[in-house]
Amino acid sequence: MREINFTKQKMLIAGLVGVFILAVVMLAVMFLGGKNKSSLGSKGKVENVKNNNKDKKPKEGSKTVVDKNGGQGGQGNVNGNINKKIAKLTPGKIFGLSIKKGTNLAMFYEQQKILTIDPYSGKKNSLGTYPFGEVRKFLWSSSSDKAIVNDTGEYYTYDLNSNLTHRFRDTIDTAIWNKSGDKVIYKYYNSKTHKRKIRIADINGENSQLVVDNLPYRKVDLQLQPLSDRVCYYPFPDARIKGKLFCYDLDGKNPKEYGGNFGQDYLWSPMGDKILTSFSKEESGNQLVLGIMNKNGGQMKGLSFATTVKKCVWAKNNIDVYCAMVNGAPLDVMLPNGWQEQIFNSADTFWKINTETGKKTRLLELEEIPTAIDAKNLILDPEENFLFFKARRDGSLWRIKLR
Repeated sequence: MREINFTKQKMLIAGLVGVFILAVVMLAVMFLGGKNKSSLGSKGKVENVKNNNKDKKPKEGSKTVVDKNGGQGGQGNVNGNINKKIAKLTPGKIFGLSIKKGTNLAMFYEQQKILTIDPYSGKKNSLGTYPFGEVRKFLWSSSSDKAIVNDTGEYYTYDLNSNLTHRFRDTIDTAIWNKSGDKVIYKYYNSKTHKRKIRIADINGENSQLVVDNLPYRKVDLQLQPLSDRVCYYPFPDARIKGKLFCYDLDGKNPKEYGGNFGQDYLWSPMGDKILTSFSKEESGNQLVLGIMNKNGGQMKGLSFATTVKKCVWAKNNIDVYCAMVNGAPLDVMLPNGWQEQIFNSADTFWKINTETGKKTRLLELEEIPTAIDAKNLILDPEENFLFFKARRDGSLWRIKLR
């Protein structure tokens, strides 16, 4: 009798344990199944959005709806470090880094949205959307309402106010805005005459006029001489080529040339009376030289700082420059070629340089730099409280607090 009762008790306990295990399993299945369903639904929505726009190319006169509400894009404080001296503001690639006119907000294009971001809080604000497909270049005008865009190899102008684009008919290699931001200066190749030319045209490509005929270089950089209507070009920096800077009035008159060192690069000062320049110390060399010269190309003075001007920006006082120093270049790599071609990524340090005295001031101590950063596209806000730049490795936006 005791054995029967004992057996019944064991069977009862086993049954209760089985019920408990079954309930736990059912709850786990319900929880995990619901979670997976939610995740797949969210992912599917994002993928549909991408697929809808992936193969779209902007058409001339095409238009999309602007976000009238200026919706919040969320926190840019991706590393939870917004209060630190240096902060990463976006998780991934951006294009067209600029300062929105009349503000201290960084402005850029990211994942088909035109956004601004507050350098203090890291909060984003949407100004509109446009479904460019494969952006290669994005350059805002000085008024912050128009952009030159290279999308999938073709050049467009984009108007933020009307949300319209215009495609250029000419085969353009590179383009910049004129001083007032109402015309486009561009270099193109004429396949019939086999000549490379610089022209200036309205933002819709009409009323094109010749500036420079028969350029000797296939690939060039274009710049405006500040506080003037002069355009300058020079061969894209190459340590095997002596790179002279050629400047012209917009009617093609009054030509002038400067420099001529191997791999030479140029950056005009805000007042247009000085040029920050970088070049290779020797032909096909591995050492970069940074220097300053006057507007006539004379009084060259070295600054004892190894970098390219593509990692520098002028301060508004026309004296100081902020630069990231190139570090970690392999000894068998030509400079600036190796850096431009991303054969290696630099682990930069950040400095302020007085171009008159040569004095250098660190912006960050080594221990303050959270990861190896290879900076480009450096810009300052109007009050020079922040230095913004892009990281080459992932195209993300960063800022350094200067005050």
